[in-house]
Amino acid sequence: MTMTRTSLLAAVAALLVAPSILAQATLTPLTTFGTNGWLAPLSIPQLGTANNERGFAYNPVTNNLVLVSRTGGTNVRVLDGNSGADLGGLNVTGITGGTLAVNMAGVADDGSIYVANLATTVAGPFKVYKWDSEALGLTTGGNTPPSVAFNASAGVTRAGDSFAVQGGSGGNPIQFAAGGTNNVSASNFAIGTLDGSNAVTAYLSVPGTVTTSNDYRLGLTFVDNDTIIGRGDNPARITTFSGGTATVDASFATGSAARRAMDYAVIGGRPLLAMIDTNSSQVVVFDLTVPNAPLQLVTANATSGTLAANGNGTGAVQWGGISGTVATLYAMSSNQGIQAFTFSLAPLASAPTYGTGCDGLTIGTNGLPSIGNAGFQLVVSNIPVISPVAYVAFGTTAIPFGFDLTPFDMAGCFAYNALDIDLIPSGPVVGGTSLFPLSIPNSLGLLNASIAAQGVSLSLTTVLGLATSNGVNMVFGF
Repeated sequence: MTMTRTSLLAAVAALLVAPSILAQATLTPLTTFGTNGWLAPLSIPQLGTANNERGFAYNPVTNNLVLVSRTGGTNVRVLDGNSGADLGGLNVTGITGGTLAVNMAGVADDGSIYVANLATTVAGPFKVYKWDSEALGLTTGGNTPPSVAFNASAGVTRAGDSFAVQGGSGGNPIQFAAGGTNNVSASNFAIGTLDGSNAVTAYLSVPGTVTTSNDYRLGLTFVDNDTIIGRGDNPARITTFSGGTATVDASFATGSAARRAMDYAVIGGRPLLAMIDTNSSQVVVFDLTVPNAPLQLVTANATSGTLAANGNGTGAVQWGGISGTVATLYAMSSNQGIQAFTFSLAPLASAPTYGTGCDGLTIGTNGLPSIGNAGFQLVVSNIPVISPVAYVAFGTTAIPFGFDLTPFDMAGCFAYNALDIDLIPSGPVVGGTSLFPLSIPNSLGLLNASIAAQGVSLSLTTVLGLATSNGVNMVFGF
């Protein structure tokens, strides 16, 4: 019986051996940062164990971190992103008000820095302070105090436990997201502009969230300019917002109740979410290709010894510099120091072609065989006009230089794989082309697996009446 596309991939998964499964994403301590990737509590004066450090942000312009600290007063420190060294503090003159005068931080694409207070009443006011750049704000540099980018009620009962900033490049306005509590309404958050206009929209009692805990209070990140991900004590909520309406598009379990602080980025074409467990400081990275069923790619922890408890569940996670499939990742659970890692995706999906077909027949792909790519297709082209159908021959082993089929009455044709899986009909032939849809499951079990494929059609140029294409070797990966 001819194998189906689903059973084809199941057969490939069954061919995997243990070593191939080991080659997934990696998360290794950035050894130049702090001590083996960990800037431990008390390693600098403004990093303590008294719940005074709850937020930090990554500056993409300088590759530094901006740490908010209330240890020894109101502090906004700049830390070297490679070493963790304290490079000095920003001028904080004029910062006043709020339950906590400074609490969380965000940095826009243009390097402007924003620090928010914590406001615990609807009246607030919720304040966000702005420094145009590190150089202008450092007391050892321009020594310029901050301006006020937002100073008004955020429209939610409590604002500032979670805070994120988005925009600042390509003409996109800079906006913030801040989580609230459910003292007046159910799960809610606020979206506002950071241009001094105090424009803000509060999204209250968001449908699809719970009424007993705010699903955006302790973890919040932008996906793009109209989508956030939030988390409180329940499943994470991927939420779009427009006008006055917020819609939960997907919800997913995070695997631990204490995984809340988070940051989103696209790395190597994959939508990734990093989180930290505020009890253990364990860092985890999820692949959100299938939003309702994310893949847990990797976990790591650079801390050591007994950690001070983080009773508030606060902290921050920030992706740093990204280059291709490699990125830096920073994470902090309050009272437990700041960790830095190098993240890498491997293996990478590929589909190189090799050899030459006979009678002009070719095979290629639409897209790459990436885990979760539901739209992946094989494309058989230049099919002779006498052939109403085409087939794809699959094998576990590619034959790079081909096996000569002349002895089988197919002079000039070659077999480019072992044909030990199956020969499966492709789709209808339209204009000499036939598509073979091959939806790739969102399964880590396929990582590093490979299938070789080759097109087959009717032909008038061989005695046997068949032609074969070149080969394509599909390696499943990211």
